[in-house]
Amino acid sequence: MDKAHKEQIRNLFNQLAQHYLVEDIIPDPATFLFLLESPHVQELKFGAPVSGSSGASMTKHLFGEQYEKYPLGILVKKNRDEELNRPSINKVALMNVCQIPMQGAAYKDPQIRERFAAFFNMLEQVRTQNNRDVFARDDLNAVQAVIVDSLRRKLEKLQDRHLYIVPCGKFAQKFFRLAEVNSPSWTILGGVPHPSYNGWSKSEYGAAVGRLITEFQK
Repeated sequence: MDKAHKEQIRNLFNQLAQHYLVEDIIPDPATFLFLLESPHVQELKFGAPVSGSSGASMTKHLFGEQYEKYPLGILVKKNRDEELNRPSINKVALMNVCQIPMQGAAYKDPQIRERFAAFFNMLEQVRTQNNRDVFARDDLNAVQAVIVDSLRRKLEKLQDRHLYIVPCGKFAQKFFRLAEVNSPSWTILGGVPHPSYNGWSKSEYGAAVGRLITEFQK
């Protein structure tokens, strides 16, 4: 991969991050790190990962149906910002593999959509082709490499913490594997789907989601 090409891609990420980056939320007491894909419209609005319907599904499964109207990202951010110190929510950390939206539709400014159209097309291809580690196109490999580099740096900062790591969905699982960061302090809960489209309720994921909930409620 051409180094200059990779730097060009990194520069595009950095330009968008100035206005469209959604921060991860990793409280000091957290013991469960949920690794998600990337922010979308609701995440940009509220400034937290999983602030829409996917986050509501997570809340329902982790805390009970009576709380499902509260997306998990909004709960975790409020708990941190207002120093509420709720023990059940203190357990939760939220991290996106990619901290800017990977779907062009999340960017409401038509000028941004036009200016970065080719880049958004690359992001979408990397986002959806989770069955391959290497792409035929060098620009797609560069996009993937920049995302992996960023994720690796974030995970390395957590290697000393005792955490359950929960990569949610095929995208997060693929990038967690490519980052190649491990720790004896971590327990990896594999096979958990992305919570979108009611994924946590589907029978084929029952064992993985059941194990997650059992560990979380201990």
